[in-house]
Amino acid sequence: MNGVQIKIGKNDEILVKSPGVMRGYYKKPEATAEVFKDGWFCTGDAGKIDVDGNLTITDRIKDLMKTSGGKYIAPQKLETTLVNDSFIEQIAVIGDRQKYVTALTVPSFENIKKYAQEHKISFKDIEDLIAHSKIKELFEKRFEELQKEFSLFEKIKKFTLLPKEFTIEAGEITATLKLKRKVIQKKYKALIEKMYSEEAPKEESKEA
Repeated sequence: MNGVQIKIGKNDEILVKSPGVMRGYYKKPEATAEVFKDGWFCTGDAGKIDVDGNLTITDRIKDLMKTSGGKYIAPQKLETTLVNDSFIEQIAVIGDRQKYVTALTVPSFENIKKYAQEHKISFKDIEDLIAHSKIKELFEKRFEELQKEFSLFEKIKKFTLLPKEFTIEAGEITATLKLKRKVIQKKYKALIEKMYSEEAPKEESKEA
């Protein structure tokens, strides 16, 4: 766009400078100072510019997670990749200020039931099915396959299968189906803590 300058700043944040950018927030000097750095407007979006000059928006900065080892994780990138799998209906990546990345995963109940029938896995209900060792093995293999292109520190090391979907009614997702991460973290606190209370995966030592 004519008159618009764009560059990538710290943590891959997209910075913009243009006569069309606001001067600041009305009567809010502190808020204005937070979003302007040396005359550049900090958009809050993470992105990259390719060799042809095309800008790609990859994530929201506020959604980025930082592990206890100082590595930045883009949860939406992981979630978008994984949720495309036929066995995964919904997924919430966890990892902010943690030693490694984990996930709360809602399976495609229809597809895991079909898988169970094809592999002669008997079960009483969904809770019984997602606790079955063969179903857990299935998801371990799916996670391993789907995360091949991700760096070691980005990969989900542990996951918990949930017996029901995240819903708008429960306050876990927005009307546009985006995860309410704070609500999910609070509601599933015990399950999340359990994934971190056990011994860390051996491969975690390679991250250092």
